[in-house]
Amino acid sequence: MVERRELDRGFAELPGLTRSPLLDTPAAALNQAFAWAVRRDAAGVRADPGAGLPDWGADEFAELLDRVRSFRRIGSAAAPEPSWLLREVVAGLFGVRADAEGGRFELRPWLPEGWRSLALRRLRCHRTLLDVLVRVRADWTTVRLELSFGPPIPLSVGLRNGRTIAQITIDEIPLDGGRAVFTLRGRHEVMFFFRGEDSC
Repeated sequence: MVERRELDRGFAELPGLTRSPLLDTPAAALNQAFAWAVRRDAAGVRADPGAGLPDWGADEFAELLDRVRSFRRIGSAAAPEPSWLLREVVAGLFGVRADAEGGRFELRPWLPEGWRSLALRRLRCHRTLLDVLVRVRADWTTVRLELSFGPPIPLSVGLRNGRTIAQITIDEIPLDGGRAVFTLRGRHEVMFFFRGEDSC
């Protein structure tokens, strides 16, 4: 089994892979705190095995925002532990985990009310780096994925909250079920269309 430090060293030695992970959300304090945490633990922006944070929801999101706002106001005295913050963003907000059903990676974003987009760049899934962009609209949500480095990965994409899903497409190909299961190679766009009778 490859040790984590060996993976980290291998990534650092590859040209063009030294850019830091980036979070882009409507919450400036969260983006700033994430950048601070990345400077202390860049390898923490990764899919970890295990159950992830399945019960993560509105209360956990509110706690995350409260802690990063305190950090922004007060500074390092209110700083959350970098590993905690990165886990809350990766496994909580984006619902990312490794070794899900069938050995797949799983991505199940939680959609904060009022947010129209959120992005996580340079997310590590073992030896693969990918970018995730989520766009939320009244009648659909789009998850755009781009593999920026490494081998293709088996992936399951779904949503943890929001309205009832009527249809899912991957690259405009309709699917059955409540999630998209496929192999991520290059760029892909997963669209979740919501039922018209549901309210926002």
